[in-house]
Amino acid sequence: MSAAKAPAKPRSQKAKPATAKRRAKKKPAHDEDIHPAARPFLWLVSDGARKGFLYLVGIAALISIAADFFVERHAHFHYEHMKGFFAIFGFVAFSFVVLMGWPLRKLTARPEDYYPESREDD
Repeated sequence: MSAAKAPAKPRSQKAKPATAKRRAKKKPAHDEDIHPAARPFLWLVSDGARKGFLYLVGIAALISIAADFFVERHAHFHYEHMKGFFAIFGFVAFSFVVLMGWPLRKLTARPEDYYPESREDD
């Protein structure tokens, strides 16, 4: 007598890995703190957007310096005729403003104990 084989039981289906759509539906806990009007602009936080902006500014600066060689200026002062003068002047002025923050803070800052301690706890 031959033993009849029992019909094979169907395999239980394994849990499918989460797809992108399923992952997108799950909101992280910190998402609750984001204002709905800010959601369309969250892509600006990505590293690609930051680097892209820096590249964009750098390319615009190079184009403006290159355009200086092809544009004839009607300058009022003789040093304005130098190629790249406005790029150099802008960089020096920006650096001056940024570096002046340190002495201005020293000049205008109040001591740490300037404000009295709060008495709300009493």
